[in-house]
Amino acid sequence: MNASEIFEKLIDLLKNKFDVSVDHITPTTTLNELGLDSLSLMEFVFAAEDAFAIRIPEEELDPRQIATSLSDIANIIEKMISKGK
Repeated sequence: MNASEIFEKLIDLLKNKFDVSVDHITPTTTLNELGLDSLSLMEFVFAAEDAFAIRIPEEELDPRQIATSLSDIANIIEKMISKGK
């Protein structure tokens, strides 16, 4: 699975589980721009981990880093998948 496919799955996750309007979401959209509160951002990361059957170490992705883009997250997930974690 490549970063583009992961990004699309993240969009589906945001739309279906977090009721985020995906009309204006791009790969450069940051966590801050999603309109989710801090608890929802953490839940989003946990949901992404479940969706991809991985564990993302906090040093790789801290949901409090609101400037992190969806593209960054997709790349981190792609890296974790390729490591087999």
